[in-house]
Amino acid sequence: MIEGSRKLQILPIHPAPAVVERKETVLPTDEDLMLEHGRGSEAAFSELMRRHQKGVLNFVYRMVQNRQIAEEITQEVFLALVKNARRYKPTAKFTTYLYTIASNMISKEWLRRKRRPRVFSLFASWGGQDEDEMFHPLAQLADDDADTQIAYERLEVSEAVNKALQDLPAHQREAFILRRFQDISYQDIARITRVPVGTAKSRVVRAEQALRPLLEAYRDYIA
Repeated sequence: MIEGSRKLQILPIHPAPAVVERKETVLPTDEDLMLEHGRGSEAAFSELMRRHQKGVLNFVYRMVQNRQIAEEITQEVFLALVKNARRYKPTAKFTTYLYTIASNMISKEWLRRKRRPRVFSLFASWGGQDEDEMFHPLAQLADDDADTQIAYERLEVSEAVNKALQDLPAHQREAFILRRFQDISYQDIARITRVPVGTAKSRVVRAEQALRPLLEAYRDYIA
């Protein structure tokens, strides 16, 4: 042994910390929930209502322009889901299936009471406000202290938009609402309204062409 040599110090080796894998929760699709509902799951039906009740109410209200009737039709739409749950097959998107039912209910309402949609407000879509406030045109104001002139101008725009939409044929209005407000694809609009895709696109385009000159004076207010 060499005098003065130093002993090597061996440091302990600590194992690397274990990597904990986080499993992301995968939410069930609407189609999965509807199938579960068909097997008797009340929780699945409640989740479907939570996801879609506001959207359906929004759509129906814009078509019939009566809140009480819109609420009644919305209830009938979801009641139809309950009645047809066991027969449901996911051959198309659930939203297509759902809005087809809603569209049929609206058509029956018009025939039964000889009512046609008169107006609907665009304020529910301007600024992305909560759908719970969609029945209050002035809810778009920034705050309670908003300038009175601004409030008047926005009310004037709302009335002008409603008046312009009043003249649209019902089939164009329906396609326009489904596309621009519900963000439903042209393919699904075609399935809901039972027309070719090209016809669905044409109806939306014609609605826009009809609205544009009528609302030219308000173009700075409309997104």
